[in-house]
Amino acid sequence: MDERPLRITAAICTHNRAALLSAAIDSLLAQSLPPTDYEILVIDNASTDATPQIMQRYLGASGRVTLRSTVQPVLGLSHARNLAVELAAGEIIAFMDDDAVATPGWLEALLDAYTMHSDAWAVGGKVLPQWEHQRPDWLTDDLLPQLSMLDLGDAMRTLVAGEELYGANCSFRRRVFAELGLFRTDLGRQGAHLLGSEESELQQRIRQRGKCLMYTPHAVVHHRVIAKRLQPRYFVQLAHGKGRTRARLMLADPSQRRNIAQHLTRGGLAVVRRWLMLGLYPFDKRRQLQSMRITAHWFGFVQEVIGERR
Repeated sequence: MDERPLRITAAICTHNRAALLSAAIDSLLAQSLPPTDYEILVIDNASTDATPQIMQRYLGASGRVTLRSTVQPVLGLSHARNLAVELAAGEIIAFMDDDAVATPGWLEALLDAYTMHSDAWAVGGKVLPQWEHQRPDWLTDDLLPQLSMLDLGDAMRTLVAGEELYGANCSFRRRVFAELGLFRTDLGRQGAHLLGSEESELQQRIRQRGKCLMYTPHAVVHHRVIAKRLQPRYFVQLAHGKGRTRARLMLADPSQRRNIAQHLTRGGLAVVRRWLMLGLYPFDKRRQLQSMRITAHWFGFVQEVIGERR
């Protein structure tokens, strides 16, 4: 009997995405790795739709790839990811979103990068869009990262300052969590609340330890862009969540707390200046959206700071 450690766990954390979940799981069942080299772990994060029935169907089917599932009743993506870390059997833990589809070589490409770069503590790859409807004209390339799209080119390399891996396609050595701790549960998606940065904050801790983050163009997932995310309103809501996230990060960092008042003042002035300038130009939907996003980000920051002080 082969007693070698399982090489990699592919984890999907899902919340009320029953309509999309099957495509994500099917893409992991079709990976190019030998079935003995990986497992699939699905964490149902307090879903109230048909997710449990879908998982029962998969769990009841016989297959060569090990597929396990459990429920995390505490709502929050970080809670779900931390449970995945606890239950994963793999030496590498790879995370993919429930609305994404992995190419057949996804897991193999991640493992190849770890093999080639023993100092890498995290590896991720391309996240390419899968449009549900036609991409609107106002959705420019600079907005694609807001939809978790990532394409850093066609060469494997170490990430430099200012670059990061996205949660839709990222993986970590198990020792990361043993030595640095888990994902922060005050960050990350919480149902309809569009908080984030839990994987960014963990990557920052990896950098502080002096370890590297790797990007490989060969590990590709396609991220579904549903119709809801093709509306300006979604980008405004996302900006509000990012403002709240920014405040939480600053409030938790003693070296940053002293800068909060300055951040509030500068942000408020930027909002006023942006809207005053907007009136000097002919109406432009892209410029208006940018003004709305800056405003929403500032209001989210203010909301979180006031809530913390109360």
